Amino acid sequence: MGQTSRTRLVTALVLVAVFSSGLLLGLAADSGLVATPADEAVAVATPEPDEERRVPMYEQVGPDPTQSVLIDSIVVEHRARMDSLHEVFRATYDPQYEAIVEETREAIKQVFTPEQAATYDSLTEERDRRRAERGDGGWRR
Repeated sequence: MGQTSRTRLVTALVLVAVFSSGLLLGLAADSGLVATPADEAVAVATPEPDEERRVPMYEQVGPDPTQSVLIDSIVVEHRARMDSLHEVFRATYDPQYEAIVEETREAIKQVFTPEQAATYDSLTEERDRRRAERGDGGWRR
């Protein structure tokens, strides 16, 4: 396997690992980690009209209140570990990722006419702005 192929493979594996950790962190953060009284649970379980709440698999099993408390403490502990790992990933790989994205965007702009390049810049800036407003938190904040 050539050096370029190896580099691409390693980059792809790193991106998959980072994406997966971000996905797991997102699922953990979205799962309502703190036990709530029954009245509040109904409000939490009711999604906004335009968004659907993901129900964690462990909730789909139907844990009793004691099990829910134990599961909540497990999730909180592991969430802290995932947060820590995510920070390591962010510090280690964000600069490299950002550089690749910028290099790719610049190479693509070279293909376009000046007008197309300006439109492309506007579109990428708008996308980056929307993601920042949403607080996507991971890549391309």
